[in-house]
Amino acid sequence: MGKLLHSLKEVTSFITIILFLILILLAIGAMFYGLYYLPNFINEPYFGVPIYYLTPAPILVGALIGIYAYLWYIVLVIIISLSFIFFFFRQGVKYFREFAKKPFSYKKNGFQEFVELYSLIFFLDLVIVLIMSSLSYSPTNPIPPSYPIYALMLALLHASVYEEFMVRFLMLGVPVFIWRYLESRSSGFYISPVRIFGGGYKFEVPEMTFLLISSTIFGLAHVSSWGWWKFFPAFLGGLALGYLYLKYGMHVSILFHFSNDFISIPILLNKSLSVSAGLIFIVILLAGLVFTVSYSIRILRFFGISRPYKKKISKLPPPPPPPEWINLKCPNCGGTIFTYLGDGKYKCVSCGTVIDIKNDDQTHMA
Repeated sequence: MGKLLHSLKEVTSFITIILFLILILLAIGAMFYGLYYLPNFINEPYFGVPIYYLTPAPILVGALIGIYAYLWYIVLVIIISLSFIFFFFRQGVKYFREFAKKPFSYKKNGFQEFVELYSLIFFLDLVIVLIMSSLSYSPTNPIPPSYPIYALMLALLHASVYEEFMVRFLMLGVPVFIWRYLESRSSGFYISPVRIFGGGYKFEVPEMTFLLISSTIFGLAHVSSWGWWKFFPAFLGGLALGYLYLKYGMHVSILFHFSNDFISIPILLNKSLSVSAGLIFIVILLAGLVFTVSYSIRILRFFGISRPYKKKISKLPPPPPPPEWINLKCPNCGGTIFTYLGDGKYKCVSCGTVIDIKNDDQTHMA
């Protein structure tokens, strides 16, 4: 039964990955289209990106406007593109090779985990919205329907990179690196400075502590503009982003943030995509239910609350009782050292003569 469930999960993951690739390639295409589209609005009043600090409430310290905002957009396009290329060719290609060899076997791959977490967060966000609605609380959206698409493209792409620097890098990567660096100095081990950008960490006390702190700050940072209902999905999203940051690196958390925020832009630019994209989102949503159950079990096992399933092994019959001590003498060589063969049979170590004391009328006593 366990193998069947794993096989179903792997097939679900594969379908979700294919659909996710379609969505993210559309988003990346829309991002590149923005290089041509945005210059038409450089002199518009909404053409700018805020520079702020989280304490955890956002504190505005400045803004990039006009041509500076567009140049920053170009930098963001480069960062997102490199993040996708590096992650896909390092993890995505590896996943498809493994799937081609053993499609129904359990895999532990970063690209697969990335898509599963994306689907899981998407599903949990909807659950939270439904719960809030059932409690007669109407979730608010600070972005008005009349907000220009160009301004939305600037803001969402900016958030994908800037918030990962402010939260995951400064509040998670830096303190964890300092902790591990001081620990390595005392123990004599070397830790690479590149580790400050995440990747390769184990989830022990320092990592878990700063993961919870940074995710809480990330959740609170959304409260001032969205309301308290946004804390919960933002907190869960922060956990997923922090997990990917620690395990795979900052470029993966940036790509995850981009996938979550910028994925709606292609539909806004081209309304004809709404039906097909909507069907893809429905499938990803249903897959999110499967992954929610799967990752819940993993979390319980991580904290020792649940144990992995172990197949019952049928008991073997008890071994035969050892023979009573008996002094023998080999009739051929006179040897006295024998190997017991079972069922009353003894084999002389010196010459190999077998003596059956049950059926042999002659007793060979030493």
